[in-house]
Amino acid sequence: MKFLVASDSFKDSLSAYEVGEAARQGILSAVPDAGVENSPMADGGEGTIDALLACMEGKEKEVVVHDPLMNRITASYVVLEEDSVFIESARSSGLPLVPFEYRDPMKTNTYGLGEQIRDAVQSGYRNIVISLGGSATNDGGVGMLQALGWKFHDRDGDLVGNEENPMLKVASFSDDDRLPGLGQCTFTIASDVTNPFYGLQGAAHIFGKQKGATDRDIIQLDKSLADLAELFEKAYGINLQQVAGAGAAGGLGGGIAAGLKGVIQSGVETIAKLTNLEEKVAEADVIFTGEGSLDKQSLMGKVPVGVAKLAKKHGKKVIGIAGRVDTDLREVNQYLDAVFSIQTECRSLEEALSKEVSSEQVRVTVEQVVRLIK
Repeated sequence: MKFLVASDSFKDSLSAYEVGEAARQGILSAVPDAGVENSPMADGGEGTIDALLACMEGKEKEVVVHDPLMNRITASYVVLEEDSVFIESARSSGLPLVPFEYRDPMKTNTYGLGEQIRDAVQSGYRNIVISLGGSATNDGGVGMLQALGWKFHDRDGDLVGNEENPMLKVASFSDDDRLPGLGQCTFTIASDVTNPFYGLQGAAHIFGKQKGATDRDIIQLDKSLADLAELFEKAYGINLQQVAGAGAAGGLGGGIAAGLKGVIQSGVETIAKLTNLEEKVAEADVIFTGEGSLDKQSLMGKVPVGVAKLAKKHGKKVIGIAGRVDTDLREVNQYLDAVFSIQTECRSLEEALSKEVSSEQVRVTVEQVVRLIK
């Protein structure tokens, strides 16, 4: 039998690659002569580059940039082909880069992502894929655009600096000094959310609180996003409220779509295409997929359902595993043949999330499933 493991990471516990290796051990314990391929997956959030490098050729290029609080850090992006790069926005603008006590989207920005893009463009790359997810920011991409040459001004006509969240002061802008070469680039945005730029389902209202925003902050952020959207529409003729996913990563999706003419695509579909996942699915007999928590949210562009759709397209059996499984999975079961929690006994959250415990639980669970179906 041929098995494919195409799992997302188990957040705060195992990387996608580590999940796959634990599953491989479980499969081989049950069927020693089985063929097993570990093809780590991601939906565009934190860990996407790690998943890519685990199953395809590519080299990382380091660049010194600013983190969300404008501290200097070293980030990297991946050179995929002669003319293509993959940039994970979380590496420069991600929530894990900001200590918990300093998390505040009124004071963070995406300038570092703009520096990553600038380095790629100046290095001659013209096909740029940017994954969104796990951001600490809600600046509508203003910081990113500043790093690429955009000039933003406040109501008094003064130049807006790149400290804290510059979007909150923006009243007008000019792209006359934008980085040469941007016009020759294509930008693809890999995202797992479809939220609009602003409004009750927009970037601030839906994602602001998890980044540290207060209720008052969210109202102010949302108004600033609406004002920015109006400026973008006047300048570029694009209505960001009609662009699904414009609200991703604190409006970063909209900033890229407007300023850089980026095209937003499903994160799962983008990564699947880059890693030739469909070919691997077609060659396998059984596919395992999973993520940390498998529930109704998994229907919203997450890895397990994305992998399961490919499996069903080719008539293959697909099984989901997760650290946590919702008790009502009727919708998820339209795609996955079965879903299993890896938990086998009561443990504290800290113990359950440890690499050693999670890895062994994945191994044991997958082994038992394979023994049943072999």
